[in-house]
Amino acid sequence: MNKLLLVALVVGVFASSANASLKYECNRYVNGSYEGYIMVYADSKAEAERKAYDKYKNELRYRVDYVKCK
Repeated sequence: MNKLLLVALVVGVFASSANASLKYECNRYVNGSYEGYIMVYADSKAEAERKAYDKYKNELRYRVDYVKCK
């Protein structure tokens, strides 16, 4: 019985840490003006801003000066 409880505990710990990414709303700015937003999943704010910038430039082919995420 103790082995079963230990296995369940270990599986629960690993399952809860597998999806650690957060959802960020990232705003696009051109010439200092807000131009829209997208949602990205990332582990940190810096990673979210990098992903959003890359998505705007490479995938969507939008003009973007900088991105701010929250």
